[in-house]
Amino acid sequence: MTITTLDGRAFAKFVAAGTYFLRKYRGVVDDLNVFPVPDGDTGSNMYLTARAAMAAAHKVRDEPLSVVAAAAAQGSLLGARGNSGVILSQMMRGFAHTVRHRETIDTFQLSVAMKDAVTAARTALRKPVEGTIITVAGAAADEAYHLAVREPDFYRLVTKTVRAANDALEHTPEQLPALKEAGVVDSGGAGFCYFLEGILHFLPDATVRATAFPRRPERRTVFAHKQAIGEYRFCTEFVLEDATVEAAELRDLLERKGDSLIVAGGKPTLKVHIHCAEPPDVRALVASYGTIAREKIENMEEQHHMLVVDAPRKPLGIVAIVPGDGFAGIARELGADAVVTTVAGANPSVRDLLVACNAALGERVVVLLNDPNARLAAVEAMKLAQMPIVIVPTRDVLRGFAVQLELANGADPDPEALLAAAGSLGVANVFFAGKATSVGGVAIAKHAPTAEIGGVVSTAPTLAELMVQTVATLGGEDGGLVTLYYGGAQKERDAQRIAALLGERFAEISVEYYYGGQPASQFLVSLER
Repeated sequence: MTITTLDGRAFAKFVAAGTYFLRKYRGVVDDLNVFPVPDGDTGSNMYLTARAAMAAAHKVRDEPLSVVAAAAAQGSLLGARGNSGVILSQMMRGFAHTVRHRETIDTFQLSVAMKDAVTAARTALRKPVEGTIITVAGAAADEAYHLAVREPDFYRLVTKTVRAANDALEHTPEQLPALKEAGVVDSGGAGFCYFLEGILHFLPDATVRATAFPRRPERRTVFAHKQAIGEYRFCTEFVLEDATVEAAELRDLLERKGDSLIVAGGKPTLKVHIHCAEPPDVRALVASYGTIAREKIENMEEQHHMLVVDAPRKPLGIVAIVPGDGFAGIARELGADAVVTTVAGANPSVRDLLVACNAALGERVVVLLNDPNARLAAVEAMKLAQMPIVIVPTRDVLRGFAVQLELANGADPDPEALLAAAGSLGVANVFFAGKATSVGGVAIAKHAPTAEIGGVVSTAPTLAELMVQTVATLGGEDGGLVTLYYGGAQKERDAQRIAALLGERFAEISVEYYYGGQPASQFLVSLER
């Protein structure tokens, strides 16, 4: 099967696929982050920006390409975080502008839109720097433009475009001394490559494949002088609504207030990103030209010290209780400061939780139960702890991951609000029955494949049939991302086989799988839209 046209639904799926890969490798990108400042959050910022674009595109996915692209651009602008996140949002805006009158596009029109996307991002920057995401995206767009004249198939075009982007990424240390000194490639460029790889991963005819990355650089204990935080230590961002100035004019007004300046968007909504010494002065200037709807101010010097110099307490620490070593790694990647890994048939002790809360180094600590049986121990730990503890009674580790994503996006640690945000996630537990029984009128034989969804159980003759049945029950016919976490007796090849089967049965879903390591079930399954 080949793809020769791209419509709104396909574009929405491409954005989702790229976002899922950014989520998967955000920790790797964070570890590469040394330019323009070593604050270790590029992967998280790019992921959260792409996630906002994905959510906006999904709402209008049945509309023409022009509508979906415009929605993704606006969503990414409002959700943009950090230097690379704002640049990514500006690329989406440039792409949307090029396809504004089109219901579908071919590969040549895609390549033109990619080049316009890079031009839009360069325009938003006061001083574009080579060896960054701009360079990598430019190489990808140039390769696409060169190939598109004779290549009508999106799969082959994107495959070669990804290769060109990776080649450009490899050369970024030669263009930026800070990267060469640290022995890493550019983090924003790496994030862009992951985004493209995600798209390739989910194109039709694509088998499950390993990405050309991840790189896992060894983080140094101290950055060198070139990587130190300078005078402009506050990463400051605003969304300006009802703007009375154009982006270029506001950019001129802010030029002397700091560096890493980006003003993206256009009337009536602008996004401002700047590294400055006096955020209140910058805020006052920006506010004089419209209404500040959102703002974020972070001290990058504090972030830098927390990452590579020392480990001071921070406002909020996160502890996650997980049922396997694979889940432990995922929880850390999503932002958990400490994890408590349980073994089959055992719950965490009060001592385990106290040790984890202290290790989280937070002035307050959020404890994600991820298992109702852990509640009593958590309550006792809360009584004994030296810091305030907020218990979020998540029912399982997958909903715990959803809460971690909300916290990463700046949500307040309010248990009810966090649980409500995680409530839209569909979750199933698939296991082999330990004995013959009957539950809710469903007869289950000993060792039979069994699924539990919200307290309702079902069974099927084979595990494969049950997995298809389970995804259908979760709503797989309507699309979304299905994630399989394998454990029990299942191996990677088993998860790969089931993922391929689900991809064949449900045309609208994307499927990923990870090692969870849970001993008590074969698969934990989530579906998110």
